[in-house]
Amino acid sequence: MVDVLKHKLWVERYRPKTVNEYVFHDTRQRAQVMQMIEEKSIPHILMSGVQGSGKTTLAFILIDAMELHETDVRVINASDENSVDTVREKIKDFVSTAPMGPFKIILLEEADYISPNGQAVMRRLMEEFSDNARFILTCNYLHKIIPAIQSRCTTKFQFKAADKDDIAEYLINVLASEQVTFDLDLLDKYITAGYPDVRTILGSLQQHTVGGKLYPPPEGEISSEDYKFKLIEYIERDKWVEARKVVCANVLKEEYEDIYTFLYENINKSPKFQSKANWEEAIIIIAEHLYKHTSVADPEINAAAMFIKLGMI
Repeated sequence: MVDVLKHKLWVERYRPKTVNEYVFHDTRQRAQVMQMIEEKSIPHILMSGVQGSGKTTLAFILIDAMELHETDVRVINASDENSVDTVREKIKDFVSTAPMGPFKIILLEEADYISPNGQAVMRRLMEEFSDNARFILTCNYLHKIIPAIQSRCTTKFQFKAADKDDIAEYLINVLASEQVTFDLDLLDKYITAGYPDVRTILGSLQQHTVGGKLYPPPEGEISSEDYKFKLIEYIERDKWVEARKVVCANVLKEEYEDIYTFLYENINKSPKFQSKANWEEAIIIIAEHLYKHTSVADPEINAAAMFIKLGMI
């Protein structure tokens, strides 16, 4: 057992398993969850908010609390399975059959990846089989869920990013439990790089802990998980060519929107953007290219142009 725990991912080892372990940031949300658990029943639920904010964890806590037969629960990650065929075949086949218990639950993670046509089909399934099944949808971007789906989810939970100080306290406790020595400035850099996704930060800390000590990512070994760590270093040193290269080499097409938010939150770490005039000019540039992002054919070129402008200030 000790050996199994030793090799278990921290993100799973320290994931809250019960409602009493879960940290709610909204008293109304907690009251709603407690009522569902007491009644052993849930409506269709839509959970939206930033990555790593606890949506999936709360969904699993609710599912476990319903005490359903294992065949009455289905989990689908819509970032991998998001076509109309998936909705018509996998989802419809599951919800249209009689449950072993009072109802079935289907958890659709990252439901905002489901195409509009797929969501239209799913809307009808939510109506037609509401006696048989309950839907729990998680998403990062609420506006990508069609209004018809939103209206059928009678309970909506919105998750905000946790305070950085709260995240730091949680991570310090994890590192202490794992008997890891670390530098506070280094931990702060990991938090900045991964914020607000606590899951990603925790994964990075475990990945770069060797022999009971936390290290920065190795030089010359930038991975898709570590690139923001290096991006912070380049921002702090005003190396905008290098910043552009590390972003263009590691960011997926659908992730570029996040880069603009990241720069907005961290641009003041650059020496030249600590002056009010330069900071304001930088924010205008970031805003302009974020606006263009929604309509450009190639988001990498748009982002590269932004970094060039930032470097020219």
